[in-house]
Amino acid sequence: MIKEYFKDVDEYALKDPCIFGDYAMADPTNDEAEDPRLYEDMGETKDIKAKLDKMLDDYGFDNKPMSLVLFDDALYHVTKIHRIIRFPKGCGLLVGFGGSGKQSLTKLATFTACYDVYTISLIRGYKEADFREDLRNLYKLVLKKPQTFLFTDSHVAQEGFLELMNNILTIGMVPALFPEEEKDGLIGPLDEEMRK
Repeated sequence: MIKEYFKDVDEYALKDPCIFGDYAMADPTNDEAEDPRLYEDMGETKDIKAKLDKMLDDYGFDNKPMSLVLFDDALYHVTKIHRIIRFPKGCGLLVGFGGSGKQSLTKLATFTACYDVYTISLIRGYKEADFREDLRNLYKLVLKKPQTFLFTDSHVAQEGFLELMNNILTIGMVPALFPEEEKDGLIGPLDEEMRK
């Protein structure tokens, strides 16, 4: 149909790959850089690879370096994860064999989005009260900078954690997570923005 009705643009429209994203101009190393969020065609695979290789190198300066091989499927997956986390209230469930790169690609996509990764640290005797405290810390951090909450199957120390995660995914919050007196301090900085 494209070749028949859109002969002047058929070569561009049918090119492979067709990957769209908004990180072509991203610069996570510069906190003062403007975030244009231009959702556009990312170009050829070699262009995407060059951009993500640079991001991977930049990630290694402030974080534990990751030795990732960014083959074509990895480029697609980073772009998909990046799109998910940049979407308002974006959530994703990554399924695959252990060691296939789900966490590493999520960390790279998070860095590319200029977000921080937040995860829990399991210690001996970690219970639901500890998990709730970590969730309170996460919600406080989100007020300052967007976060990617990386929660793996190994973090499910108790069944109740899944119910709390379900609340986050379905309604965006955990009921009765904060005491009433603490809520005012959290809502205050957002009050003016919400009124607008």
